[in-house]
Amino acid sequence: MRVEARKIYFSGGSSYIITLPKKWVEDNGLKAGDSVVMHIGRNTVCISPQIPKSVRKEVVIDAKGLGRACLVRRIISCYLAGYDSLRIKVYNEEHRKAADLAADTLIGAEIMEDLGKVISMEVFLDDRFRTDDVLERMGNMCIAMLSDFCSALKNFNEYMCNSIILRENEIDRLHFLVLRQVNLAVQYREADTGAHSRELFGYWTFARRFERIADHAANMARNLLRLGRSIPELCDIVEPCLDMLKMASIAFFRKDTEIADAVLTEFEDLKYLEERFYRKIIEHGVEEAIQLKSIIDSLTRIAAYSADMAEIALDIAVEHE
Repeated sequence: MRVEARKIYFSGGSSYIITLPKKWVEDNGLKAGDSVVMHIGRNTVCISPQIPKSVRKEVVIDAKGLGRACLVRRIISCYLAGYDSLRIKVYNEEHRKAADLAADTLIGAEIMEDLGKVISMEVFLDDRFRTDDVLERMGNMCIAMLSDFCSALKNFNEYMCNSIILRENEIDRLHFLVLRQVNLAVQYREADTGAHSRELFGYWTFARRFERIADHAANMARNLLRLGRSIPELCDIVEPCLDMLKMASIAFFRKDTEIADAVLTEFEDLKYLEERFYRKIIEHGVEEAIQLKSIIDSLTRIAAYSADMAEIALDIAVEHE
């Protein structure tokens, strides 16, 4: 990115104008009378070409030599990169199963045509999937998973544990959607290095953290199923982790520095509680101790992810003050 100074001119009674570099205008296929998009931050204004909504990115994926898992990953990568039309050259039944699995995993992805050797996949997304709303949904689901886990600890419930495990898949789908939206935003706002870029980084970070928290919640549910009994005393550490997760989410969406600070303070206090539970593990048999340690390890990671999110929320909130 080249940095260039431009003089501001006064126009009329209430407007200021600047000129655009001729080469930039020509390189982006613009002409006099066309519109551009302005992304206005507190200290920055990013100008980018207006991208017609009708423009769709297309890609061809040749699955030759790829295994099932590799092809799924390739399709997901193209989805994250913002491609809307995917033509997948398949060579066996495993490739076809991979395409089906990817379509089920990605929100908005549909297999539109299967010609035997080529599968056509289209991605249909609209403005109803706002990044803020998707992130808030992810946060609410993670909070519900952790809350349900605490309930299952108090009163062992196989159905609730299995429900937590299943919800991990939905978090993965929302996670991929947010990453796609952030990648597209970065592609169309290359010159934006102000507050907007920091918020995009926050979206990316929160989506990744929510995805990992859901993984740990599912892992804890699996371990509780193996233990096969209630362990209500563990709620003494689950509940503070749940509070931290709730507050970190609120701090981000409300841009609240006080709540973010409270999360970081609680994270420091939680370390002593974790140490106490780790010492208690040795009182149990080997098999049970392994399951309990895995649960406490996951809770430790959830608390750390919440602290990470609080730090990001704090940085963004400070920029908006």
